[in-house]
Amino acid sequence: MSTRRFLRLAGLVLSFLALAWIGLRFVQSGALDLLGHASVTPLRLAMILLGGACAYAATMLLPGLAWWRMLVSLSPSRPPAGQTLGTYAVSQFGKYLPGNVAHYALRHVWSRRYGIPHESLALASLLEAGLLVAGALALIATIGVRLPALMRIVDPRIAMALVVAAIAVLVIALYWLRHRGTFRHLHVPALPPSMLLACFACYCVFFAACALLVIALAHMLDFAIASPSLVFAATAASWLAGFVVVGAPAGLGVREAAFVTLTGAALGEDRALLLIGLFRIVTFLGDTLFMAAGAAILRIAPAAAVSEPPDARS
Repeated sequence: MSTRRFLRLAGLVLSFLALAWIGLRFVQSGALDLLGHASVTPLRLAMILLGGACAYAATMLLPGLAWWRMLVSLSPSRPPAGQTLGTYAVSQFGKYLPGNVAHYALRHVWSRRYGIPHESLALASLLEAGLLVAGALALIATIGVRLPALMRIVDPRIAMALVVAAIAVLVIALYWLRHRGTFRHLHVPALPPSMLLACFACYCVFFAACALLVIALAHMLDFAIASPSLVFAATAASWLAGFVVVGAPAGLGVREAAFVTLTGAALGEDRALLLIGLFRIVTFLGDTLFMAAGAAILRIAPAAAVSEPPDARS
């Protein structure tokens, strides 16, 4: 078994174990009883979840726009905005498949229809991962809340510095390759600082918006949030946990376990469990709406008239 397959299998197993732990804690903590005794009616709860899903689908436009902005800078021909966003929205649903990599593969294959070279797409995916991690770490590091469970694993400030340093090295390496004329048969793009900052800002706002959705859910369920900043940091940290565990479908189980670990003492384990469980429903419904909107865009938008450049053919 290759290392890649082993990591994916290990991540999938960890995801199932975390999911089983979440289910067990749901029963033992009385989280479902808490929902039953809440002052919210089933109809109002359904409306809250639907409204949250719509808000999350709109929030997903931020990473979608960041993806399009990266391709504009990295591709030798300008990709169509509508089709690029539509492709991003539809392919994102692939993250729910085991392995948590199908959305990258689908996005890469479908984006080739618009004449975007392999190297531009691969570099965009690499940058997206790095800037997403940097955005999550930036929110954790600047929010002013210490997360002891996270600090025992890694210091967010050190981790963020390492990610930024890696991106800086990539920028310098590409600049050097372009000016030396190395790999003339490949498209070696530049990495404009304005593009990197714009995409980084999109990801930071995305994580902040997700945290606001969690806080809004708590408010509508009449859960007191003594420390909103803790929710901001824990939301970003739990996303990060699900992202780095390769193989967990959309971070399923891993994100929930991380959120409960980080906020259970402050919110109460039953409330933290119920809150992150409802937020998972919101994100799944939101991703479904986002995918449906993307499919509609791809169906309505005219076919791209972008021809594949000679250096993009393989």
